[in-house]
Amino acid sequence: SSGINAEWPLRPGSDIEKYYVIEQKNLLQLLKLSIKNFIDFALSLTSGLEEEEGSLYQLFVVLEQVLKHGLKDKNGLFTGRTDFFNVIQIISRDLEWTKDLLESISNMSYLKTFTGRGRAFLRLTMMQKKSHIFFMELVNSVDKVRSLYHPHALLLSEEAHIIAGLLVGLNVIDCNLCLRDKDLDNLPQVVQLSRYLKDGNYLDSPTPPPSPQIDTHKQDYQNILEQKSYIEEINEKLRLDFLVVDKKSKMFQQDNDMLMKEVQNMKSRIEELSSERDFLRKKMEQSEDVYRRKMEVEKADIAVERETYEASRQGLNELYLLAKEELVNTNNRVTDLEKDLEIEKRIKNDLEKANGLLEKELLDKEDTITALRKQCADVKKLNLSMLNKVQESDKKLAERDMSLKDMESRTVQSSSEMTDLVTKTKELAIENEDLKKELDELKKKCYEMESSLETAVTGCSVEKEWRENLQKQAV
Repeated sequence: SSGINAEWPLRPGSDIEKYYVIEQKNLLQLLKLSIKNFIDFALSLTSGLEEEEGSLYQLFVVLEQVLKHGLKDKNGLFTGRTDFFNVIQIISRDLEWTKDLLESISNMSYLKTFTGRGRAFLRLTMMQKKSHIFFMELVNSVDKVRSLYHPHALLLSEEAHIIAGLLVGLNVIDCNLCLRDKDLDNLPQVVQLSRYLKDGNYLDSPTPPPSPQIDTHKQDYQNILEQKSYIEEINEKLRLDFLVVDKKSKMFQQDNDMLMKEVQNMKSRIEELSSERDFLRKKMEQSEDVYRRKMEVEKADIAVERETYEASRQGLNELYLLAKEELVNTNNRVTDLEKDLEIEKRIKNDLEKANGLLEKELLDKEDTITALRKQCADVKKLNLSMLNKVQESDKKLAERDMSLKDMESRTVQSSSEMTDLVTKTKELAIENEDLKKELDELKKKCYEMESSLETAVTGCSVEKEWRENLQKQAV
């Protein structure tokens, strides 16, 4: 980590910021040199690397410096000192493949510090050829650990993406390191710069021309390494596919176990249902026999009832036809009686009108008779007065002879008038008696018509009641 202390935030373009930029570039160049030196050393070997030799050790030291660059030193009363292993733990939460690594590191009882555990994690990722994957995830998820670093940290700079690309080249090298009984907690972290500085600038020093035989061997070895890396990538992909298939097979196995349990339950259920089916089938056969017997008895009863019904239906049909004929006859009779009643009603109305006219004529004749009687009474009074006058005239006959003759002539005329009146009264009395007889005859006829009407009405009502009774019986 840097030894420069400054107040934050830095002013853009200040000298301190330039120093930090130089420090980042130096660390990045040192990482490039250490990776190049390690790859050159590994390519010169005929087999895989099984020991942590100087170039690999220097590479781990530089990677540790990269993770520690700009890391905040938080050492409080209740909080421990911040270490780069805390960064590894935060980033590994979302990575499935790091869980096994962290679990194996936690089982290493000889590691007492976070620093030792972080160094073990770097070595395990190198052996599994996943260092570039971890640093790529760290750079992409730097927001999760931004609070643990100062702004000038290399992992927060734009050049941080180069680190994962540089580490991809390490996949061509096989590393099989033994971490047991290795004191990673107290391992010194010193960068040996003499490896990279030979007669000036190591990067700019002229290289001797390679021999063609060495070039062919290197080319063959490079092809073999590329094929090996290709095969390792295929193996890694197959391993991941195998893990996925293994998970699916476990899930399928669990599903198969569940299905087997369900099948066993279904078999037991099927056996129970088959026993219930046999029991129900026997019960159904018994109920079918009972039902068949009942149906035969019912069919016999229905046949007998059908015969009786047909016989009774024929009798009822005959009775219905007879009742229908009687009903038609009664309807004809009723229509005839109704016509007769209408005629009799008309006759009765005519007779009532005639009786009214006769009564009016009788009243008129009675009025004339009373008038004639009054006239007779008047005539009698006149006769009495005339008699009185005659008596007086007889007394005065001597004196009035002439008046007597006149009176005699008057009496003769009055006597003739009296005889005429008497004859008229007799004729009127005869006519009155004839009218009374005619009235009596008309009254008798009226009584007879009323009695015949009453008998006809009673007959019609009786026929209607009989007809209604027949219709009720037919229904």
